Amino acid sequence: MNNEIHNNINSTEILLNSINNTDTIDFSKWTKEKANLRYNGQLPKFPIYNNFIYWCNLGINIGSEQNKLRPVLILKTSKNSPICAILPLTTKRLNDHFWFHIDLEEIDSTILIEQLKVVSKLRVTNPYRKKGQLVSISPNDWNKINLQLENLYRLRPLKNIC
Repeated sequence: MNNEIHNNINSTEILLNSINNTDTIDFSKWTKEKANLRYNGQLPKFPIYNNFIYWCNLGINIGSEQNKLRPVLILKTSKNSPICAILPLTTKRLNDHFWFHIDLEEIDSTILIEQLKVVSKLRVTNPYRKKGQLVSISPNDWNKINLQLENLYRLRPLKNIC
């Protein structure tokens, strides 16, 4: 097994060294951090509630996927579940008027509906607080988010492919 790990790490190092791009260093750091989270991480000691915002380490991802430590809205989880469904937020309001981006009323952020994902609670680092209080979303934002989740993710009837 040690040879296989060594070969995989060497192959990854060769690939990253062959690319002249500064984000390869960030990617290698995330690989190390992700291994540490996976094998040494501990679930948060604080409760994680649906419809509240938390800080979450999304790491270094591929293409247009959201990266880094960022606020996320917890869509769904339960007390004993090791995972949660999240929607990433931007750290500044986008005001771009895309139907799948919802600018929040209470905080200077935009919910990215198209970036829905399931993550381990090991990635959740802290509650998002404003004046010491947990931050949730307004009822109006809740309605907008639900509408756009349904628009983007509901199954539609299959069309004849023939």
